[in-house]
Amino acid sequence: MTTGSGESRLRSAVLAQAWASVPGVEVLSSADGGPLTRTIKKIIDPLVIRTAARPRLGRPVLDPAAAAELTELLLADADRLRATAAWFTHLKRQRRALRITAGNVQDVCFPLAYELATGFGTPGPDATATAEAALRDLHGEGGVAGVDQLTGYLADPRLSADLTAELHRRWHAESVVPQDITALQAFVESLSDTTWRALAGSETGHALGLALRRPGGAKTLRTAVQEISGLPVPDLGLQRGDRTAVPPLNRRDETGAELLERSVERRVRATLRRLPPDERAPVADLVDDELARVAAGFGLGLPALAACFALGVVLAPALRPLDGAAPAGVPEFARQLNAQVAREGYVLHARRALAGATPLTPRPDAELLRDLREFAKQFLSRLWVRLHGFDVRGDLPADAADVRDLVTGVVRSTSLDLRTKVRRALVARLPDLEAVS
Repeated sequence: MTTGSGESRLRSAVLAQAWASVPGVEVLSSADGGPLTRTIKKIIDPLVIRTAARPRLGRPVLDPAAAAELTELLLADADRLRATAAWFTHLKRQRRALRITAGNVQDVCFPLAYELATGFGTPGPDATATAEAALRDLHGEGGVAGVDQLTGYLADPRLSADLTAELHRRWHAESVVPQDITALQAFVESLSDTTWRALAGSETGHALGLALRRPGGAKTLRTAVQEISGLPVPDLGLQRGDRTAVPPLNRRDETGAELLERSVERRVRATLRRLPPDERAPVADLVDDELARVAAGFGLGLPALAACFALGVVLAPALRPLDGAAPAGVPEFARQLNAQVAREGYVLHARRALAGATPLTPRPDAELLRDLREFAKQFLSRLWVRLHGFDVRGDLPADAADVRDLVTGVVRSTSLDLRTKVRRALVARLPDLEAVS
C-alpha cells in the first residue's frame, strides 16, 4: 500500500502526522512524538474524534476523505488539547498531594483534564484549587483514603495476626453439608423459574464449594460436574491443589492467581472500587464482611449467588470453542453458549489454521490459542468477579431469565475481550502485512 495523497493510509500514521502539528502536548505524547495509546483511547477517540458517532474514522485504514476529516477535527481542537495537557500536569501533582492511588493516573485524569479544559480553558491562578476540587469530586472524600486505610489497617502486625487467626477459625468452622446436585441438575435441564427457586433456596452452591476444601475435593467436584455436563472437567483455575487452601489475609502472601485462593485484601480492594464512598462501611467492617464471605462456599455469602457460580462450573467444560460444536449429551444451554463463541470469525480462523485447511492461512498466535483453550477458566474468573460484586451490593437475580442473561453476558464479554485482542494484534501487524502485499 502506497502512501500518496490519493491512497488509503494507516490511521495511526494519520494521527501521528496531525499530532505533530499540535505543540505543547508533550505530556500526552509518547517518546516518538505521537499521541500515547491512552491519549487516543481516553481523549482523542471518545472526546475529539467521537468515533462512536463517526465509526468510519475509527477504522485501522482510512481513505483520503476520512484521513482529511480526522486531521481537521484534531487540529480544530488544538487549543483545548494544549489546555488538557496543562490541566493533566496539575491533576497529577494534586493526586500525589492527596495521596490518591486508585486507578491508573492516565485513565483517571486524561478525561478529567479534557473536561477542565472545556470548562476553564488554559489553567489560571486558581488551577491548583480547581484540580484538587475536581479530584475530590471524582473520588469522593472517602475515596482518597479508602485503599490507604485498608493498607494501614492490615499493616498493624498484631491486628494482622488476629485477623488471620479469625480467618482460619471461620474457614474451619464451616461444616460441609451433604452434597445433593439434584436441584442444580434440574435447573440446568429446564432453566425454569420453578427450578431456579428450588436451586436458589438450597445449599447446593455452598455445599459444592465447601466440598472443595476436603481432601480430594477437586476430584469430588469433577465427578459431580461430569455427571451433569457429560464432559471431562478441565482445569478451571479454582485452586492449586486437590483441595482449596485457606486464602491469605494480605495480597503479598498470595501464591497464585486461583479464584478461590485470592487474598482477603484483594477482595476488599475490589469492594472499595465497586462502592461509592458514601455507601462504604468502615474498613474494619468491610474486612469482617469479607472474612465471612471467604469462609462461605465458593467465597460467596448469598446461597443464590453460590448457586449461580455452581451453574457456571457445570457449564464451563462445554466452553471449548476451538473444538467446534459441543458433543451430544451436553446440556442444551451449554451447547448454545459454546456455539455463541465458536462461530466468531477469529475462532473459525484459528480452527482453520490449526487444521491446515489452506497453506495461505498463517498459524494463529500462541497466546490466542492458549486463551481459547482456557476459555472456561476465563469465563469462570469473570463470572466470579461479577457475582462477588452482586454479593457486596446485596443484589440477586430475580428469576431464571436473569440467571440466563447473566451467564450469557459473561460468555459474550469474555469472547469480546478475545476479539479485541485479535484486532489489536492485526493492527500491530499491518505494516508487516503491507510490506509483503
